[in-house]
Amino acid sequence: MYWNSEMDPRSVNVVIMAGGKGTRLKPLTDNTHKSLIPVGGKPIIRHLIDHLRTFGFREIHISVGHMAEQITSYLGDGREMGVIVRYLQEHIPMGSIGAMTLKRHWPHEHFLVINGDVYSNFDIGNLSEQYFSRKADMAVLAAPNIVKVPYGVLEITSDGYVNSLAEKPDYEFMVNAGVYLFNKKVLNLLPKGISYEGWQLVQSALHTGLHVAGVTQTTGYWIDIGSMETLGKAQEMSQTGIEQE
Repeated sequence: MYWNSEMDPRSVNVVIMAGGKGTRLKPLTDNTHKSLIPVGGKPIIRHLIDHLRTFGFREIHISVGHMAEQITSYLGDGREMGVIVRYLQEHIPMGSIGAMTLKRHWPHEHFLVINGDVYSNFDIGNLSEQYFSRKADMAVLAAPNIVKVPYGVLEITSDGYVNSLAEKPDYEFMVNAGVYLFNKKVLNLLPKGISYEGWQLVQSALHTGLHVAGVTQTTGYWIDIGSMETLGKAQEMSQTGIEQE
């Protein structure tokens, strides 16, 4: 697999954000943390850890808050999975990225941060190559998403005439995949001790004038398991053998 020479997996801070409650997955999350919901017989977070390990990452930080004891009990120190797991304990909800400020001293300059409900085999090597070759301060993984409009869509001019009508069209958008690679300049934009979201950090980097690169996922799969519908899609994918690590 390809690695940019500037990004040794031993010199990157890797963080999985798993402090959320998963309210959109109720009732499954009434008694189970969403990152521990199994897909293809294996918890979501374990898929992520195994994927990271295949790219050479051996030390992984995980933010925990809601039902933290379930995650720490399942993962332990990570040795059984071939990694070292360290925890960031949220005492109040910190959003999808705010927990990064709970650790005062990070050893490395670069950060790979992933939402804990991402089910994906995204190409970390390509993300790294784009980040460094484009001299970005931050790279955001972008996944294609198709929105189906169940109506005829009109294009109307400013003076009220119809230019065109597209019947039940599909529109493709590039969406934030919840995977970020950034440097300490971006980390320093995080306000300390409050809830903060990944999309807010992207906006802060843009407003500050930092270089934010969008890296499109062109191979593999990506599913944000934030609803019963997307969970079902992931389950179906695992059962049909589409998923390949």
